[in-house]
Amino acid sequence: MPEMLTGAGVWVRVVNPDPGELERLRERFGIHPLIIADLVEGRQAPKLERLSGHLYLNLWDVDRSGDDPATHTDIALVFNDHECLVVQNGPEDELRDIEALLLADALVPVTSPISGVYRILDAVVQDFVELGAGVERELEEVEEEVFDSSIREDYRRIYRLRQRIGRIDRAVSGLAEAITADRGEFEAMMASEPALRAFFTHLEHDVTGVAKLATAEHAALDAVVSSHESNVSTRQNQDMRTISAFAALLAIPTVIAGVYGMNFKNLPLVQWEFGWLVVGIAMVAIDIVVYVLFRRRGWLGDRRGERARPAAR
Repeated sequence: MPEMLTGAGVWVRVVNPDPGELERLRERFGIHPLIIADLVEGRQAPKLERLSGHLYLNLWDVDRSGDDPATHTDIALVFNDHECLVVQNGPEDELRDIEALLLADALVPVTSPISGVYRILDAVVQDFVELGAGVERELEEVEEEVFDSSIREDYRRIYRLRQRIGRIDRAVSGLAEAITADRGEFEAMMASEPALRAFFTHLEHDVTGVAKLATAEHAALDAVVSSHESNVSTRQNQDMRTISAFAALLAIPTVIAGVYGMNFKNLPLVQWEFGWLVVGIAMVAIDIVVYVLFRRRGWLGDRRGERARPAAR
């Protein structure tokens, strides 16, 4: 159990601890058994609560190393005025370097557990702020694709975006609720460091802003998905009309050939030397007329004189 920042209180960081290690930590710091039970179970929803003189804050962290940032890791902070336990769970190559974060130069120096907790929270929230802004830009691009009839949208991209928004929403909405609902707990711990209050207020605004943005992005993406499904249905209908039109074009010569294929001597033009030529020309002429009619009705592509243009939002 490596200790760090002893000048700013007692800090202990553990990664993927087993139940035995957590039990030893409980005995050392006097942590409430319910907190230990949550840590043993793992992957708790973001929340903040006070138990046996400790504040217990759980949050989902974000791994930004890949092309599609995920929230496979979480951070649990168990702290009071004198000590802080940091428990990280998840793949070790995706975990945030807490020690480097706390030792780095920043506007808020780590002089106590609550200032260190702020530094960790701020780093996590700022990552989510950047992710939310990136999702917003991608959402605008997807909207342009879906509402532009000349572009066939990528449904895989739409559903990947929906997954990303869901991850951000689940991670941030719980954290925002925990921070805003229990702000008094943080206020009490900042009594000796009143300068921190402005920073926590700014942090609270950031996390609630990201939560609201994620909710708005969910609603906007629902409209995009509905439009995408409508586009798919429209394209399927167009395909069916095109298939039907070609079937009709093929049916005309088939019917005529079938009639003249009957073994009757008194059929028109049968006894004439150039009758076959007249019948062939009639087949082509009728097909051309029917083709033009289908084309004007939009069954074989865009109607004459129309160009594909973006649909109204």
